[in-house]
Amino acid sequence: MRIPEKNSNRLIHFKKIFVVISVASILVFAWSRLHAMSNITEVSLEDFIIATVERGDLIREVRAPGTIVPIDLNFLSATSHGRVKEILLKASDEVDIGSVIMVLDNPNLSQAVDEAKFEVEVLQAAYNSLQQRWQQSILKQRIVVADFGARYEMSKLRRQANQRLLKTGAVSNIDYNESILLEQQLKFQHKLEVELLENIPALKQAELLAAQAQTNKARRQLALQEKLADDLYVKATTKGVVQEVTLQVGEPFSIGTVLARIAQQDNLKAELQVQESQVKDVKKGQTVTLSVGGHMLQGTVRRINPSVEQGVVKVDVFFIDEILKGARPDLRIEGVIKLEHLEGILKLKRPVFTQEYASSSLFVVNETNTSAIRQQIKFGRSSVDDIEVLSSLKAGDQVIVSSTNKYNELKQLSLR
Repeated sequence: MRIPEKNSNRLIHFKKIFVVISVASILVFAWSRLHAMSNITEVSLEDFIIATVERGDLIREVRAPGTIVPIDLNFLSATSHGRVKEILLKASDEVDIGSVIMVLDNPNLSQAVDEAKFEVEVLQAAYNSLQQRWQQSILKQRIVVADFGARYEMSKLRRQANQRLLKTGAVSNIDYNESILLEQQLKFQHKLEVELLENIPALKQAELLAAQAQTNKARRQLALQEKLADDLYVKATTKGVVQEVTLQVGEPFSIGTVLARIAQQDNLKAELQVQESQVKDVKKGQTVTLSVGGHMLQGTVRRINPSVEQGVVKVDVFFIDEILKGARPDLRIEGVIKLEHLEGILKLKRPVFTQEYASSSLFVVNETNTSAIRQQIKFGRSSVDDIEVLSSLKAGDQVIVSSTNKYNELKQLSLR
């Protein structure tokens, strides 16, 4: 059976089309692969930021935000339990020493003061009574000493008289010996009473000291209760401005609760928050330029916090010049810490994502500005805007310092 010639021609035509399409696809694929393997992409020079390597001075600096804070912050705390009765001053009000900021209420303190006063009065009266009793005891003992002294002298005289009468026989030996024993007895008793009289002042002093100690203890307790009662009137202990009143009227508080915060307006410092990666070169005594509301002030690093909080280190800066008029706590501030001044070094505008003492792969533009070749460049110390070049570049070289992330796999760029 014969195949019709018309169908045979159609089949040959389809085969030719298939071959042409296949060959074209292979050519396109081969061209794209060849172009990709060349690692050269044509881009516009205007799409990048170009910086020139130059030799000059590099001022190493660290920029950090911060706030103005008081050097000495005065916290007023509660010394007892109670409730807030009245608030007389609020935040931003100026105060002098002794200004009453708020009034607190604690009924138990009034009763405690009265009881302490009564205790002092009772103990003081007991002390006075004790003094009088000892004075009387001394007088009584003097009378006893005088009495025994007189009796001793009388017995002595009687013994002497009996001794003379014994020779005449008018007095018996028994009477004479009795007079001798009586004299000796009264002499010994008189001696004991004198010793007792001499020891009374020491005994008196010991008891009075004990009584006085009890009275002093009661007085100290009274002073404490009076102070606690006086502390119900919360007073400023320094001249300044009220920063915060922490409680409202009627709100309860306990011992140690912070009631208010006072800051001295003329005794302020800057507290900068430096990134932990940049604080390693910050040292005490370094110069700091501070920017407040468009005004520039000078200061010095006074203290560096030893701990890191949320990725930053707090650096205290004290003002060299007089602080700006109108400055107040919590005012935002910008600081630039001058680390060191390097002279005559190769430097470059700091490329993005570049770190100190690290190497980066950057595109270096040729002299005709027609291409850029990727090079590994080693960097050293840096400032806010510039970084030291240690290798691979020379003065006058031009480098792409903007982001080239989308060309990470390319080694060369063609520029137009």
